[in-house]
Amino acid sequence: MKSQHAIISNILENHDLCEYCAGRIFSKLVGKPTSKTLGKNYLKKFSKNTNHICYICKNIFEGLDYLLTNIHEKSHDVDFKTFNLGLSLKPSILERDDYLKSKFKIKGIESIKFAISIELAKKISQLTKSKRIMNNPDVFIEVNFKDDSCTLRTKPLFVYGRYNKKIRKLPQKQVSCKYCNGIGCHNCNFTGIENIETIEGKISTLLIKKFDAKQVKINWIGGEDQSSLVLGNGRPFFTKILNPKKRNRILRKTSDLDGIYLSELRKLSVQPKGSIPFKSRVTVTINTEKTISLIQLKKLDILENLEIHYSSKDKKKFSKRIYKIGYKKIGKNSFTLDLFADGGIPIKSFIQHSDFSPNVSELLGNQCECKKFDFKNIIV
Repeated sequence: MKSQHAIISNILENHDLCEYCAGRIFSKLVGKPTSKTLGKNYLKKFSKNTNHICYICKNIFEGLDYLLTNIHEKSHDVDFKTFNLGLSLKPSILERDDYLKSKFKIKGIESIKFAISIELAKKISQLTKSKRIMNNPDVFIEVNFKDDSCTLRTKPLFVYGRYNKKIRKLPQKQVSCKYCNGIGCHNCNFTGIENIETIEGKISTLLIKKFDAKQVKINWIGGEDQSSLVLGNGRPFFTKILNPKKRNRILRKTSDLDGIYLSELRKLSVQPKGSIPFKSRVTVTINTEKTISLIQLKKLDILENLEIHYSSKDKKKFSKRIYKIGYKKIGKNSFTLDLFADGGIPIKSFIQHSDFSPNVSELLGNQCECKKFDFKNIIV
C-alpha cells in the first residue's frame, strides 16, 4: 500500500491543484479537516507553484468575489436574516473531480460542489450579516457558474384580513392575464392579472407596494356577486405574497381602499391548509312571477334547520344547512329573505334553479328571480 506521502506526490506530479482543491483532496489522506491552509501547506511542502490553473476547478474559487458582488447587487435591498444556496456547475468540473478521486482511490471526501457552496456561503454570511440554514430560509440564492449569473427567490409572506365592500358593481376576483395565464409577465407588470378594478386587484396592489413584491395570491373564504355588499365584520381572506423584498415592514391593521375597507390585517407564519368552514348571514331581495302573499311565504319556514343538496358544474355533490330564516313582503311581487346558513351556497341558484333540492321557487310554486343579495355577517 502506498504511503500518504507517495500518493500526494503522485497526484501533484500529474495534476496542478489550487490551495482549495489540494486541501480538500489531501484532507482524507492526512486525517485533517479540509481547508485552504492545509492545501497551501502541502503545495509549499512539495514545492508546487500555485500560479498554475487548477486541474479540477479551473481556479473557480478565485472568481467567487465577482459572484459575491453580483449577489450583493441583487440582495442589498432585500430584508433577510437567513439564506440557502444552490449551485449549478459545468459538468466537466464534476467529471474531473470524480476522475481524480477514482484514479487515486480516494474515498469519503466532500465533492467540489459542496466545497464551493461552503466557501461561497461563508462569504455571503460575512457580507450580509446573515446565516445559512437548510430549511425555510428568508431567501434562496441560485448561482449558475455556467454563465456566472445568480437569481434570488424570497420566502413568501402570508397575510390574513377581512374586507367590507361598500359599493356595488365591483367584482371580487381578478381576470388572469391573457398573455401569461396568471403566472406574471411584462405585459401585466408581473402581477398575473389584467387590471386592478376588482377587490382582488385593490388588495393585491396594496400588498405588492407595501412589501415590494412581485405577485399576490388570494385564498377567499367564500365569494359574492359583483353587485352584492359585504357588511358586518367583513369577509375573511388569506394572501400569499410572492417574492417580497421588504418582509419586515409594519402592516397596519386597517386600510381604506376607496369602497373596500380592510380590517384585522396581520402577518401569519403559515397559511392554513384546506378549506375553512364558515357561516353567513345574507339578505336576499327577490321578485316573483306571480303575486305573493305572506301566507304563501310561510311555506319557506320548512327551510329552517334543513339540509339542502346541489351539484356543481363539474357534477360534484354538496350538502349545506340553513339554520335560520326570516322573510318580509315588500311589494305585490317582491319580498326579502334573511338566511343564516353554511357558507358557500350559490344564492342565485338556490332562489331560481330547480337543480337545488329544495329551492325557493319550487317551495313557493312561483318562479322567483334574485334581484340582489348582501352579506350582513360572515362567521368563521
